[in-house]
Amino acid sequence: MDIYMAPMEGVTNYVFRKVYIKHFSEVDKFFTPFITPHMKKGFSKSELMELNKDYNKGQYLIPQILTNSVQDFFKLSGEIKQMGYNELNINIGCPSATVTSKGRGSGFLQDTKALDKFFYEIFEKTADIKISIKTRIGFCDYSEWDDLVKVYEKYNFCEIIIHPRLRSDFYKNKVYIPAFIEACKILKSKPVYNGDINTMEDFKILNEKLKENKVDTVMIGRGLVRNPLLPKAIKTGAKITDLRKTVDFLDDIKEEYLSLDFGERNTLFKLKELWGMVLSDEKYSKILKRIRKADTINKYKKHIEELRIS
Repeated sequence: MDIYMAPMEGVTNYVFRKVYIKHFSEVDKFFTPFITPHMKKGFSKSELMELNKDYNKGQYLIPQILTNSVQDFFKLSGEIKQMGYNELNINIGCPSATVTSKGRGSGFLQDTKALDKFFYEIFEKTADIKISIKTRIGFCDYSEWDDLVKVYEKYNFCEIIIHPRLRSDFYKNKVYIPAFIEACKILKSKPVYNGDINTMEDFKILNEKLKENKVDTVMIGRGLVRNPLLPKAIKTGAKITDLRKTVDFLDDIKEEYLSLDFGERNTLFKLKELWGMVLSDEKYSKILKRIRKADTINKYKKHIEELRIS
């Protein structure tokens, strides 16, 4: 089973990925959080770091872009290609209102004619770069998936990463597995499953259906952040958790942010967001509350030491 790390804005960013491969080795492919076109200015500092080949050494890294404009796609893909990348992922899944209101992300799913035209023009003129997509199964109704699959099956995507939820679901409600299975039977492009793999038990239940449909790749987001050893557990078939290893991992993330001059306050904000996912079980509620109240790195370290010896 190949495992991809899901792009999560502000979470699985360049710092997280760099430190992750220092501690763990079971992720096969990484994706940048989505990058948007800037017609009047260049890449932001954070986008340049996401794409920096030297900083991201050791990663099979795919830039993800967010656009519904052919013109913007070619400008952005050309710039990224010059940085040494030969594969791109197009985001057609982001449910954020600020994204969908502009017809981007999962907002693009509302207009299959425009989506079809977008891909037609891209594939007519693109021969030297591989393209994958990350998609949801519709905007607000499962019936939309049939029309979307008819569009996707026309084009030679290297992969189609499917999160079987509607935009209206955001990250709530159950994933709709029948839509994914249906796509596996129709699409000529390689399908990749994404969604609600939070524990080894989740994967075991899902894997029976994946094997039946010859799916050998999954993308994991929150489950991987919560337990960075989950990819190893999946590949070895054994349940593995080790809070001390996670503490060491996040400690190195802290040091990396500080070395990049993020400042104490911004570093604490990033760490608290990560710990909120790692310590999601009720049994950690008290220590998580203390971590969230820490207003200095020294106070934060004190609470982390409590975890290390627990």
